[in-house]
Parts: sequence; C-alpha cells; structure tokens
Amino acid sequence: MIFYSLRLSFKLRKTSEILAAQNDSRHELRRMTEEINNSLYDEWHSQKMMLMVYRLSIKDVCLVVAVQGPTGTTAEKVKEIFKDRIAKRYGVFGIKSSSLTEITPQQAYKIFDNNRYYWPEDFNTRNDDFDSSYFRNRTFKIEEYLIPSTEFTYQQAIDEANSLMADSSLLEEITRIYDTKHPQIFMGHPIHYKITAGDSHSAQQIVNFLAQALYANKRLGGRTVSRIHAITENCYDEGDLTNIFKQSKGNTVIIELIGSNEEHRNYASCYERVVNYIGELIRSHQRETLFILVENTKNPGFAPSLISDLQEELYLVEIKEGASNRSAALQYLQNLLSKAEMTDYSEGELLEALGDKTTFRPSDIYHKYEMLYQGSLRNKKYVAYKQVNRLMIARNDMSGKDAYQTLNEMIGLKEVKDIVEQVLAASRVQKIRSSLGLEQQKTSLHMVFTGNPGSAKTTVARLFAEILSKEGILETGDFVECGRAELVGKYVGWTAPAVQRQFKRARGGVLFIDEAYSLVDDRDGSYGDEAINAIVQEMENHRNDTIVIFAGYPDKMKAFLNKNEGLKSRIAFHVNFPDYGADELLDILTLMADKKGFELSPEVKDKCRNIFASVCQQKDFGNGRFARNLLEQALLKQSQRLIAENEGKEIGKNELLCLRPEDFEVNAAGQGEKPQRSLGFRSRRN
Repeated sequence: MIFYSLRLSFKLRKTSEILAAQNDSRHELRRMTEEINNSLYDEWHSQKMMLMVYRLSIKDVCLVVAVQGPTGTTAEKVKEIFKDRIAKRYGVFGIKSSSLTEITPQQAYKIFDNNRYYWPEDFNTRNDDFDSSYFRNRTFKIEEYLIPSTEFTYQQAIDEANSLMADSSLLEEITRIYDTKHPQIFMGHPIHYKITAGDSHSAQQIVNFLAQALYANKRLGGRTVSRIHAITENCYDEGDLTNIFKQSKGNTVIIELIGSNEEHRNYASCYERVVNYIGELIRSHQRETLFILVENTKNPGFAPSLISDLQEELYLVEIKEGASNRSAALQYLQNLLSKAEMTDYSEGELLEALGDKTTFRPSDIYHKYEMLYQGSLRNKKYVAYKQVNRLMIARNDMSGKDAYQTLNEMIGLKEVKDIVEQVLAASRVQKIRSSLGLEQQKTSLHMVFTGNPGSAKTTVARLFAEILSKEGILETGDFVECGRAELVGKYVGWTAPAVQRQFKRARGGVLFIDEAYSLVDDRDGSYGDEAINAIVQEMENHRNDTIVIFAGYPDKMKAFLNKNEGLKSRIAFHVNFPDYGADELLDILTLMADKKGFELSPEVKDKCRNIFASVCQQKDFGNGRFARNLLEQALLKQSQRLIAENEGKEIGKNELLCLRPEDFEVNAAGQGEKPQRSLGFRSRRN
C-alpha cells in the first residue's frame, strides 16, 4: 500500500451552513468531514483507493490517499473523485490540487490517530486494511523511511556504487536493473535480494542504493522502505507482522536476520517457528513486495535457516559488501566525515586511524568513522574534555597497496606465495564452473604454519585473510588471534563455549591459534583435550565459512597434531617458514629502513650483513623480529649521537635520515657473538 498526502483548494457557493453559528462552526466542519469520509469510503472497494479527509476549512481540504499496491494515481484523479462525490452536495467549485506527496505508513497512521474523531463511527470494525499497532510490537522492531525520488541515471548509479566501495555483485546487478530491454512499468518482482555485510549500516547503504535504482527504473511502485529487525524467537503467528506484509504492496521490506541480542545456543531450533512463519509470509507476498534479506557476516542468526527454507520458491540474488584498498578506504572515510561536517582531521590522522590493514570493507570504515566522530567531539569540538594532543603523522606509501602486493613484496616465503596462488586460481576456476552450471568443488583450507619466532607466520596469516576476503573466498576477512588462555575455560563446562566464542568472532575470516601445542596437557581428559575436541567440532561446523590456522615450533606441532586424529585429517596445508639467511635479513632491514625514510649506505649494509651472518649461527635468534630490534636500537643510538654532536646547533633533515655504521653497535648486535668461556686452573702450591 502506498500513502500520499494532498491538499485541495476550492471555493464554496454557500458558506451559511458553516458560518450560521460562529460558536458552533468547528462542530459543523467536523460533521461535514465525517459525512465526506463516509461518502469517499466506497472508493476503496471500487477503485482500491482510499481518500480520507483529516482537515477541512471553508477554502481547502487536506487528505490522506492510500492506493492498494503499485497501481498508480495522480493528483488529477483524486481531484476528479473528490469533485464527483462532494462538489454538487456542498456547492464546491474552482477546485485546484497540489502535487501528491508520498508519505510513509507511519506518517499516515499518525495523522489517523491525531484525527480519529473525523472517521465514521464504525471505521475500525468495517475496515481491516489499516492497522498501525505494529509500531508498538515487542517481538520485533520496525523503522520506515522514504528513498529519494530524484532521477538516478545509469552513470550516476555506477558512480555512487563505486563511492560505496561496491562489490562486483552489486555492479553486475546495476547493469541488469538499467537494461533498456526491460519494460518501463511495474509488473511484479522477478527477483529478490540477500545482502551480506559486516554490519547494519553497510547493509542499509546497499539497500537504499538498490531501492533508488529500482524506483528510477519503474521497478517499485512506492518509495517506502520498512526495516524489520531485532526479531525475537517469539515472533511467530504475529498479526502485526502479517499487517506489515499486507500493507507493503508496491514497496520494499528489509528483514535483518541477525535475531535479537539475546543469547541463543542454537538459532536453528530456537527460531524454527519464526522461520516457518516469515517464510510463508514472504512466499505469499513476493510478487508485489520487494524483499531484501540481510545477513550479518559476524552473526548470521537465523539467516541460514530462512534462506534454505526460501531458496526453492524465491529467486534470490546475493549482493555482497565490497572490499578495496587503503586509497579507496581513505576516500570513503573522508566522505562520511564530510557529510557529518567533521572535516578537522588531516589525511595523516585518517591514515593512522586505518592502521596497518591493506584491505577494507565499508563496515570496517564505518567503525573507524564512529571512533573518529567521537574523538572529534572530545578533542576538537568540546576542547575542555581534551586530555592529550593528537599525534600528527606523515603520510606513508601504503595507501595504494593491497594485501596481495604486500605479501609478494615480503622477503622469501616462496612456499607460502605458491599456496596463495593455488587458492586464488582454484577460486577463479570455481567461478567459471558456477557460470557454466557445473557442480562446485569445495576444498578445505585449514592450515598449519610451522617456524621459529620472527619467521612472519602471524603477518602472513593476517595478509592471507585479507587476500581471500578481497577475492570473495572469505566473507569478512576478519583475523582473530588466540591462544590457550582464550580457548581453555577455568572450570568444567567453560571450555566448549569459549571455543565457540572464538569461532563466532572469526566467522567469515581466519582463526589463528598461536602456539597451538600449549593445548596439549600432560594427562588425558584434561581441559586442553576438551578444547582440541571442541576445535575439531567447530572446524566441521564452520568448514565453509572459517579457516583455522595453527602455528608454532615445528617439533612441538607434531605432538599437537598427533593428539587428535580428526584434527590431523582436517588440515589441508602444512607450511614451513624457514629461518632467514643473512642476505634475506639485510633485505628485510633495508625494506624497514626505506619505509621510515632512511637509505642505508654500503658501509652500513656491510656492517649489518656481518651482524646477521653471526647471529644466524645462534638458535632462536628471532629472524625478522631481530632485524626490527636492530633497526630500532640503531635509531636510539643515532638520536644519542645527534644530540651529542649538535649541542646548541640545528639538526638538518639529511642528518636525521642518515644512519652510520657506529649506530649499529648496539645491544642487539652482540647477540651473535659467541660467549667467551674462560678456562682456568687452580694453581697448586708446592
């Protein structure tokens, strides 16, 4: 149902009926309004159009117009109906109309509630098509709003999609929506949508964009969007929900499938009746109402159950939240802040807020935006609450890079890079198979990373999550790192829920379990064994949406994998991270220094190569971590030298960016020196 408001101005040949008794004119207008509404009510059954007067004077009338479904109406049509029914009886002439203004059902019902005395006495009993009580329902929440009515060309749609960091699935759908071969008249909905996003805000951005594009192409009858969310497990056989669906013909209904904020051990069983009820309502109204189902990647709620229930009878097109690099993320963040009139952040501050990630989704950026907005309120608007000066940082050179580029620029790691290429190639082949209608071949991607400290296991795992996210293999690309403390409970019965919590956090991304062998206890049947068993079970439950990477020392990881045969059989890749050699460590150091603006001289490189050659002879020397420590200590030594050499003088930029060999004569450099053992003999006195 589509609601409009309309004002008609007119003249009266006779005003004596109203003005005869000035003191009672208000009562007379009310009586006339009720008579007019009684007369107009018949139009609802004859033309599926309801006209309700809610304000009447001797020179104009204001009406609410309701149309059943996307049949369309005009101000002229309403004026003619009003004229035919009312003009002769009340001596009305010279009727002029304003344009129809679409309003939401909530706005219409508010008018009804505020003017209830204008309706016929038996309005509620003879009319079951209008019921606004659903706004007070406690088993779900609903919000209604109108999408813009402005023209939306194909090029504008593409530009807007790109500004939203759109996924290819959204761009492809926009091309289909704007296909010129389609009829330019509403005939029903050939498809409906499932939006997959990291939070409600990102999903809402996609929904609003889609609805505006569809409305511009005559694929929607009205502009009202009804968002149903926070659905509890008691929301079944709900008359209010039935009314919403019945009154949404021609409009759009969004259903967020995350459920309520209550804890549920099993959404499938708790929400079974809800799924059956909502599924039946959607099937009954799918022709004239556009349904958009929203799944939150971090908390899918009852989405899998409802999608499974509908997929045979409802043609769903999935639109995923997009992903892009730091440059696009920066632009998106700047746009959000600009719309909120929060333009007092420098580009350097925004890049600092983005952190070290190289791949971002809109939901990631919106989270950063919220933090920056609050920070601006505290530190830049209400300055009395400012606690510390905000650090201004220089812009780095990572803005255009993504995780794939970063991984390939890392020193060594040939085996890891080969595996990434295999996974990406397999994903692309799967997409080709899908386009040809061939069966999908799912492959387990659980892994074991073995290597000594500082061999880049954690860094690679984090980049791997981002790469697979951008490729569409993982939904979110979230990277969740945990160890024994997060997986093993303190008391009986706590361990399994603790494991489930970590898998829930990592859903759609990578769960990185560092020093996994710490779960192996000295005796069987311990909490550690319970954690391993729970991990195996959750790996099976989330085999299609979460990748688990176990990491640790090579020898100790063998004992861990042998602890549980089910665990061992679920590992697809065993990746070894070898220790770096002296030349590789020098390359790592050079790369780190370059990112900080330092260029190492040949003398400095020779000095460092000797340090690395010596330290590589030691066990557990730290690999890349050692190179970082060496550089950081050299910078401290350089600072000490510069202050001593330039006391009372100005230090130039070139001096600040120059490292000398003596700056590397630091504590870390001594790690490679073999300990000198003094052999002595007690002298024997004769």
